[in-house]
Amino acid sequence: MPVRCALAYPNGKAYLFANTHYSRHNFRSGLSEDANLDIAANWPGLPSNAPDAAVLWGAGKIYFFYGDEYLRFDVPSGKVDPEYLPPNPRPKIVPNWGGLPINLDAIMNWGNGKLYAFKGPSYFRYDITMERVDAGYPRPIAGNWPGIWSDGIDDVLYQGGRFAYFFKEERYVRYDVYADTADSDKPLSALTLDPVPSGMVTAARDLTLAQANEAMGYLIDHGKLALSATQTPYSGPWTAITSPSPSTHVVIRPPIIDGITYQDDAGPAPVIDNVDQRMVVALYRFARWVNASEPTIDMIKHLGIGHGIGPANDCHNQGRALDFSGLVGTSLGTPFNKRILTNWGNLPSTGSALRLNPATDPLAHQLFLTAFRFGTFECECNGIGAANKWPVKNVGDPGGFVIHPDYVDVDVPPLRPSHQNHIHMQLGPTRAPTA
Repeated sequence: MPVRCALAYPNGKAYLFANTHYSRHNFRSGLSEDANLDIAANWPGLPSNAPDAAVLWGAGKIYFFYGDEYLRFDVPSGKVDPEYLPPNPRPKIVPNWGGLPINLDAIMNWGNGKLYAFKGPSYFRYDITMERVDAGYPRPIAGNWPGIWSDGIDDVLYQGGRFAYFFKEERYVRYDVYADTADSDKPLSALTLDPVPSGMVTAARDLTLAQANEAMGYLIDHGKLALSATQTPYSGPWTAITSPSPSTHVVIRPPIIDGITYQDDAGPAPVIDNVDQRMVVALYRFARWVNASEPTIDMIKHLGIGHGIGPANDCHNQGRALDFSGLVGTSLGTPFNKRILTNWGNLPSTGSALRLNPATDPLAHQLFLTAFRFGTFECECNGIGAANKWPVKNVGDPGGFVIHPDYVDVDVPPLRPSHQNHIHMQLGPTRAPTA
């Protein structure tokens, strides 16, 4: 039976929907765990028929699309949000989705702050930070997704690893995300997903140490980063890691993640040391977010990752925090060096909640808001762990754990003055409990 809708879920499972039923597949084994499960009985609030498309938005929410309408599903409670249920009318895709069309065939989260939506022979790239379709879209599938049916697809599944799976009628294509190539199409009856760690689409703040260990191993196995062979050697593969243990703070050497150099403002160093493995995953994802589209990022600047001036149980000294201070790269062939202090913190007060201005510095506006949104999705936002709640913080909202030059203080002493030169992001509490 053709796949109508596919969804990667932050519980280490993939779901394939068809008609009134669905099957459940395990990330780690790649195998089907169960089939012919009833949608209405197991997805409270969803219609009984399969949706056109579905996407994990992040921050504990999933969106399901039906014709010209959509529903929002809450991951923690496991049901559709009450404001989307009768007697309330279902909201419309147009105009609420910033350029997305109705009657979608497929949509997926690419894990870099972008969604890709497909309709007929065209596809759209949607920016999560700006909540709109990127300029220059839609584009044709032909010529941009080699090996994928150019006249359209039924749906697509991406679990955050090397491969995505495109479905059409009784066939599927495995697409290599890292190489931008596709295998020949195969019968759907032969589908087995390539194993990936269970936490590949789980927010970094929600990862267990064991999940982070496997995710880090997967990234190392695929050449996205490396550990010091002498200080915290890696012995894999990710399915059977013997070193380092999940609780070990690791040393990344060289300080390059997904092709982007992380450099401390204090000066170049050959390593990033004392890093919690959950933060390793976050650093990889952060590199993908800021480098998801034009411009090209070569270097991420910071004021510290594994060390700070506070006590030993401070999030910095435990390798669970990033003080992001700028980006170096090229935009349309022109080099740039955008710094939080110069291009945000030193801006004069305008009377608005956000001093960044897309009219005067569109590049800083785009890049720094993307960094902020990443922090609210992947790191602690308005609580710690399970205490993070929807909606996520926006610039101008009071408080929160993503601290930036326009932060609205709620505590004494105020935090804003000391954060004019960086955006602070953390995993876990500011001070870890002591025995």
